[in-house]
Amino acid sequence: MKSYKHKYGVTLVEMLIVLAIIALLTSMVIGIAGRISNQSKEQLTRNTFALLNAALEQFRDYEYNYPPPYSDFDFPLDCNDYLFSNPPNFDLRTTLMNALGAANVLISGTHDPVYSGSEVLYFFLSRIPESRKTLDKIDGSLITNLNDERAKIEISIDGRVYPLLRIIDPWGKTLRYDYYDETTLDPDNKRTFPVITSAGPDRDFETTADNLTNRD
Repeated sequence: MKSYKHKYGVTLVEMLIVLAIIALLTSMVIGIAGRISNQSKEQLTRNTFALLNAALEQFRDYEYNYPPPYSDFDFPLDCNDYLFSNPPNFDLRTTLMNALGAANVLISGTHDPVYSGSEVLYFFLSRIPESRKTLDKIDGSLITNLNDERAKIEISIDGRVYPLLRIIDPWGKTLRYDYYDETTLDPDNKRTFPVITSAGPDRDFETTADNLTNRD
């Protein structure tokens, strides 16, 4: 009578099939985790926009008194990076000197002009007690004064030094703030309500499909 020995083992083909299934499941899990992470970050961005909208309304209601040529503006001033090449320069330093009547404004550290709009937004909102309390409710991870080299940026206004804070989105990109057409200070070109934009998960303002704004 013959006896049969059963061989137990895994063939190379079976191993490859198992590895392929594991790779597929891993990619699915990573994709789902990425979508969940982005959804969570999008919600945090919308919560931040809601707080900024409230702070902007509080700023308007306070009726902050700007000197000329800003007298007819109702919200924090707009200071976008592309205007550094457009004389007269509506850069951060010049904007703050004019709006505060300051004799001297100095920025320490390596400063990227793309930060300027968000920095001016935060600076002026923080000058009003009510809106400053609202700013304090923003997630602390979204407030920074670090440049791309992780060095602190500070601003000196007539000898008094402040951290130059700005607001970023959960993907680490500085928010963009738009209030008026900076090529002119004509109040007729100001928006009824400012627009704040996040570049979204791809961190690129030019690809607008995933951009988020406070008007969404």
